[in-house]
Amino acid sequence: MGINVQEFLNDKIIGNIRSGTRKENGTPIKLEYFDVHTDKSTSETAVEIFKQKFEKPNKLKIRFIKQNPIDLHLERYDGRKRRCIGDNKKAEFIDDNGKKTIIECNAKECKYKQDKLCKYKARLYFLIEGLESEGIWCYPIGSEKGIRHICAMIARANRLNEDLTKNWYELYLEPEDAPFKGINYIPDIRKLEAISSDDKTNKVEQKPKEEKSNYLLLKSFMMTIYKDKKVPKIKFINTSAKEIEYILLENSKQDILKLKPESIILPLKIEKTEKGILLIDYKIIRAISNEIENKKAV
Repeated sequence: MGINVQEFLNDKIIGNIRSGTRKENGTPIKLEYFDVHTDKSTSETAVEIFKQKFEKPNKLKIRFIKQNPIDLHLERYDGRKRRCIGDNKKAEFIDDNGKKTIIECNAKECKYKQDKLCKYKARLYFLIEGLESEGIWCYPIGSEKGIRHICAMIARANRLNEDLTKNWYELYLEPEDAPFKGINYIPDIRKLEAISSDDKTNKVEQKPKEEKSNYLLLKSFMMTIYKDKKVPKIKFINTSAKEIEYILLENSKQDILKLKPESIILPLKIEKTEKGILLIDYKIIRAISNEIENKKAV
């Protein structure tokens, strides 16, 4: 199985940073911020050090200590009991009596992986700005989508011969609607010097012309998280029968919230950001509500 990063750095790791926890009955809880709590690798001292500097942060300024700062592996659990951990070549299988056996590991042919019972897990190692002298932090990642994001960034940096240990990066949580219910918080990472230029690129105000081709048919309302606040997300269908989603902030025009599906609007001002498209201003073309049915707005 070889020596992994955690074993090599174990004496320098101060503790784990997490974006999830569990209730007393073991039910997992998704957090919208980074948290440090006591566990087998995290002491009360580590908790105190982190919470003296941060209060429920959803982003951290970090720097890596190695060119390959992520330890990637496959894990399968039976309830809360770990059954198998592997590296896509070999795996350590644990039976009911706790006996460990080395077996072959092949994700492409593993029936547990195909049934999504075996999943990729990762541990990311880094220093935090302001706490560099305290030691290295470990961020265990259970989101396969988040793992792909972070691995892609690391692979790109290595491909371009960028020194990951010399730059500062932002580790952040991106909220997105869960497939069935609630919100998932997906970890991602970006180079800090790229943030300001990204914002300038993404925040492009548009004032569409008042043409029927820009009309949008209101389909449904839902809630999402934008900058730590719950806000409405509105789904529309455009004249090409494609779905479009806009986010409505508190400082935007709120009249649309009184409307019912099948109403029609014309967007007058939108703003594109990396977290979604904001609906700033609009004109109601056809209003359907409890008071008004199929009445064209004046």
